[in-house]
Formats: sequence, structure tokens, C-alpha cells
Amino acid sequence: MFESLMTDRVSIRTSDGKMYTDVAASVQTGMIFTQRTDIPIRPGDQITRRTPAGIEEVFLVEDPGLHGAFHGMPAAYQMRVRRADALRPSRGSGAVIYNVTGANARFNINSVDSSTNVVNEAPAELFRALREAIQSNIQSQAERDELLAKAVDLEQETGKPGFSQRYAQFMALAAHHMEALGPFIPALTQLLTGWVKSNLTGS
Repeated sequence: MFESLMTDRVSIRTSDGKMYTDVAASVQTGMIFTQRTDIPIRPGDQITRRTPAGIEEVFLVEDPGLHGAFHGMPAAYQMRVRRADALRPSRGSGAVIYNVTGANARFNINSVDSSTNVVNEAPAELFRALREAIQSNIQSQAERDELLAKAVDLEQETGKPGFSQRYAQFMALAAHHMEALGPFIPALTQLLTGWVKSNLTGS
């Protein structure tokens, strides 16, 4: 399922000077996905894609986002990147920052969390914003309705054994709409990794 989404071919230059070419990947706005986890990708590494028109697009890795294999989902990099020719946003640009931590995750927007959390409580702000993004940006009603339904399933399974399966189902649909939904993927992935860690440690 995930292999079929890797339709781009990129080159990766790592900080130690090594070059990896013809790497299968999925290039989205602000995100690049690849299952080539044998490549030691670090912040600052350079990724290049050549468009059909022959233009080279160069991206700089800000966060490698390496995630291990789990419940049938292959290991993969979910890299947060920026274009090398793009200006970095100013500190006062109003950019939204998603911060989700731990198995009992919270979702903060440009704020410091001082709340008391409840075990297995889904981060309502995250899923509310996700539903709004789907409603506002997905043009096809059929796809919009299916994504909304998967988002509801994902929220209901947060902190439960079925979360990893719901995550995989949602990601399979969201992969076609990364321009709109890409900013939410790191937060959703943190929910997944937080759940995995809590179950591995027995907490």
C-alpha cells in the first residue's frame, strides 16, 4: 500500500558528503516520505527532485521524522522539509506550531501546556482542526466524507489498541491530499509513537 505512493525519484546528499540517487519517495508540500531507512538522514541534509520540465527542486531537511515498523506498517522517514530557495518565516509570522507529547497527548497552538491531562483522552483541538481542514480543502465530496469518517474513527481509537490500524487507513487516504493535511501528520504520528511507547513499557 505505501510503496504505491512513492511515485517520485529524488537524490539525497547527507551531511557526510554521500549521495544517494534514484530514491523512491513521495514529495508533498513541506513533507517528504521515503521507506529508504537505510540512509542516515539528519537535519540539514539536502534532497533534490527534478521535475518533468527539467527544473531541480532542492529541499533542506528540518526533521528526519524516522518511524520504525509497527503492526504491518513499514519503517519510513516522514521528513519535515523546506525549499532551499524559500525564505524562512519571521518569528512574528503567525505560523501554527503543533506540539503533541506522550501517550496522553496534548495539542498546543503557539502555547505552553500547563493543563492536567486525562488518560486516553483524544486531543480534541487537533481533531477539530483536522476536520476543518478536510471540510475546507477537499473538493471531492466522496473523498471529503471518507476522510471525515476516518478522522472520526482515528479520534475515537486514540490511546486504544485499534489506533495503529485506524492511523494506517487514514494515512492511505491523506497521502493524496498532503498539501492540505500534511501539517497534521507529525502530530498524528506522535500520537501513534506515544501509544506504542506506552504499550512497550506497560504504562
